[in-house]
Amino acid sequence: MKFDVVEINDKANRIVLTGRLDSGTVGAVETPFTATIAASGRSAVLDLTALDFLSSLGIRLLLSAARVVSRRGGKVVLFGAQPMVAEVLAAMALDQVLPLVATEDEALARLAA
Repeated sequence: MKFDVVEINDKANRIVLTGRLDSGTVGAVETPFTATIAASGRSAVLDLTALDFLSSLGIRLLLSAARVVSRRGGKVVLFGAQPMVAEVLAAMALDQVLPLVATEDEALARLAA
């Protein structure tokens, strides 16, 4: 699993998640991922289009990062989840806690709302 940060504007970043976010990868990315999100002080749209798999540990990481952003006055919106990832998010009701939309444009609109 890897992630890349793309600055959208002075208030938001797009975080592109690629690969599998599971027990084998969360440990390696948790600290840099959370630090990157916290250090920016910006809201974030998480691009899940290239995320192939998401486990419960991955969900915990996403929630933890969202809490950090929220404490700093920002928002996190997920977008582009592949069917299997979207199914996991729905089954765990994460989509009730973190907004999940289809496109980046929709995600940016949610940030602006």
